[in-house]
Amino acid sequence: MRQNIPFLLLLLILCAWIASVQCDPFFWDSVQLGSKHAHFFYENKLRWALLPASMDSGHPPVFGYYLAVVWAVFGKSLPASHWAMFPFLAGLAWATLKLGKQTGPANLAFWLVPIVFMDAVVAGQSALVGPDLVLACFFMLSIQGFLREKKYWILLGLTGLCIISMRGMMTAGALFAWQLILLRQSGGANARQVVERILLFFPGFTLAIGFLTWHYKAAGWVGHHPDSPWAPAFEQVGSAGVVRNILVVGWRWLDFGRVFEWLLLGFLVVKAPFRHVAARSPYLTSMLILFGCLLVFLTPSALVYNNLSAHRYFLPGFLCLHLIIFQWLAAADLNCWKKTLLFCALTFGLATGNCWIYPRGISMGWDATLAHLPYHKLRAQMLAYIDTHQIPIESIGSAFPNNNSGEALLLNGDNRCFAEKDWLHNDYMLVSNIFNDFSANDIQRLERDWTLTKRLEQSGVWLALYKKTA
Repeated sequence: MRQNIPFLLLLLILCAWIASVQCDPFFWDSVQLGSKHAHFFYENKLRWALLPASMDSGHPPVFGYYLAVVWAVFGKSLPASHWAMFPFLAGLAWATLKLGKQTGPANLAFWLVPIVFMDAVVAGQSALVGPDLVLACFFMLSIQGFLREKKYWILLGLTGLCIISMRGMMTAGALFAWQLILLRQSGGANARQVVERILLFFPGFTLAIGFLTWHYKAAGWVGHHPDSPWAPAFEQVGSAGVVRNILVVGWRWLDFGRVFEWLLLGFLVVKAPFRHVAARSPYLTSMLILFGCLLVFLTPSALVYNNLSAHRYFLPGFLCLHLIIFQWLAAADLNCWKKTLLFCALTFGLATGNCWIYPRGISMGWDATLAHLPYHKLRAQMLAYIDTHQIPIESIGSAFPNNNSGEALLLNGDNRCFAEKDWLHNDYMLVSNIFNDFSANDIQRLERDWTLTKRLEQSGVWLALYKKTA
């Protein structure tokens, strides 16, 4: 019982966290992948069917179906939606704690937990209702299953990855390549062991192929198609675009506090060379191989397409990097207090990533940081102002993620929507630094040619309502 106390404390912290955000609306891509998908299945009495083209991005809509089932049982509400994430938050915490104990010394094992959960992408997604936290849970379950040779956890993790999204399928592919490389390196694996390892992937791969085949027969496409609402993101780029995307992907790996992780790794490479720590950390080489496999499977699409480089797309890679840093530092030839100091500094550095807000005109991945949280309160206050002054919402231009109905965001039955940004036809314009579709020039134009009606700001997040000057 005593050994379960850390996990029980983690569960209490996670419960308190969900309670603190349980009334927050759907946000960013969780509006489509969570709310809209769930609405479709909920309104169709949980009948499985092809999603409408306007919301079908090609991913298995399993998460939306799961959320619809939760609504059917507990009622359609924001608290029910947020608490539906608890099993996956708990699963991620459990797998992380197990991996800490498996790959590091007992006195340092718990440090892996704050390193993972203070990562801005994990923290940001933990406040939302979406499939990427589910993916993170299944990924970590898979790794701890492989390292501890627990077949049931492997099967659960791999199957979950293959049904949650196409990125989950790609992550499972990286895990498959990882295992094949490890088997080849072992030299002692016989044909039976190879077949047994491959069979672990069979259920998940079969479900993935089954869904993609069904979707192709039902919709006529897989992944994306020219008439998709997301078609611009899948436009292939030229050589100049590839160079730009390389810089963007590099930025993602440094962003939101992760730069401190790379600085620490550089320090460790010098102070604790790999050849020294590898002997003390039996899983470090394996994690480095997995990291390489994840880069190979997750990076190419971000380089060759126009806009497939969101932070959450690299979440499995970020988690693997945390495992590498944790093991490297834990095995370094440093005394305990120095390791503890470095773990504290790393956790603090990652946590600060949730406070980073870019200057005007620079796009941010707001779903990948807790910095977005004040937006929900400010948006509610702005809506109250708009309703009090009887300003028709359809006369107000706005942008993603604000151009969704109250029903999609808040489950409140309000089907009104802000208009799309249109300089000629909008009488008002609601703008925020949350909205990446407003450039620095757009905001300057509003400040110069339009009249500021209302402005709200908190913790670096702001909303402003402008009225067209007569």
